[in-house]
Amino acid sequence: MSTEVVILVATAVLAAVAICAALIAVRAVRRITRAETALPAPDPAVTRAAEIVLHEPEAPAAVVSDELVPRVVEGRLVVPPSEQQVVQAALGRPGVRLSVYAHGFAHALRAESRDRIAAMMRREFRRRRRERLQAGRRAVRSARPSSPSDEWLGS
Repeated sequence: MSTEVVILVATAVLAAVAICAALIAVRAVRRITRAETALPAPDPAVTRAAEIVLHEPEAPAAVVSDELVPRVVEGRLVVPPSEQQVVQAALGRPGVRLSVYAHGFAHALRAESRDRIAAMMRREFRRRRRERLQAGRRAVRSARPSSPSDEWLGS
């Protein structure tokens, strides 16, 4: 083997190792940030105050669903996410994005979709050709004199 091939193989191996190291580092950073954002164990006095606030009778005019009310579960304050937060979390994942794109490509490559797209293109091509021919005929009609008397007048 020539030295260029050896250098190329070594470079490829080094690049693969660098990519693996980067992935491991990103996972570690994500794990650390998740651990930092977790709530610390709440103070019992604060927990009791939160329970009192959460379980106070509400005014009859304000109707709130029990599902969306913050509550204390096993000593932790649980606040349910909004619909927008749930959608962003679900659709923000790379796997979900990839599956959405893959579904779109699969749909576009199906025979019925290809036939429909080809038919639409054919229709558009024929429409534009018809418009070009009509414009050409109009141009010829406007350039040609309409009667022999117009020819000798020079108009």
